[in-house]
Amino acid sequence: MSSIGGCRSSGAFSADKLLFTGSGKLISITGMSFVTTGPVDNSAYVVLHDCLIAGDASAANTIGVLYVGTTGTAGNFVEADMHGVTFKNGIFAEITHVAGTATKFLVTFN
Repeated sequence: MSSIGGCRSSGAFSADKLLFTGSGKLISITGMSFVTTGPVDNSAYVVLHDCLIAGDASAANTIGVLYVGTTGTAGNFVEADMHGVTFKNGIFAEITHVAGTATKFLVTFN
């Protein structure tokens, strides 16, 4: 009997967060930016690391990067397909807000 494959989602976050502990495959990073006070605001970089704490995050263990920005008149939705990048320790997400703080991201993995 075969099983149905599936993915897990981290849920939406707007701050640094340990998303998962353990090994697996990174499927995608999705980001959403919103216009809250003017025609253009709320943009951020999301960087995913194969580690468990912020102090261990480095370029050497980076497993995914996504930039989320706004358009001239509205928010934006972007997704990066990570093609099953593997990780061993876990997924720690760092977000650097460039403008505003309403940018959110979620990570899909299995």
